[in-house]
Amino acid sequence: MADTHALWWFLKSPERLSAAATAVFRLAGTGNATIVVPAIVVAEFYFLSVKLGQPIAPAELLARLDAVGGIEVADLGRAQLERLEFCQEISEMHDRLIAAESLTLEAPVLTRDGTLTASRQIQTIW
Repeated sequence: MADTHALWWFLKSPERLSAAATAVFRLAGTGNATIVVPAIVVAEFYFLSVKLGQPIAPAELLARLDAVGGIEVADLGRAQLERLEFCQEISEMHDRLIAAESLTLEAPVLTRDGTLTASRQIQTIW
């Protein structure tokens, strides 16, 4: 799974990714791994792009992700919502939704976000 900044850096500034994150994105690009991008990350990516004066519409982002290969966008659904309560130490809603997706998929999150990396509920890679 990728959080918003990991995805942003992958697409806009890959030199900012850690060696481990770069390796995971490479594995996905060669078909040897799948990176899940939660729906909330697509929304955050859009708002970040607008804030930075580099608007990328969600449809354009989704097309770019499809072109990369090895990246799937996950819908926000019941399973993720039911896991929100297991992430109480994460106070920010968007981060909690990302953590809930991690719990749903039993997958680590590509992130350097301090709140997510400090969580005892999920695994992270950076």
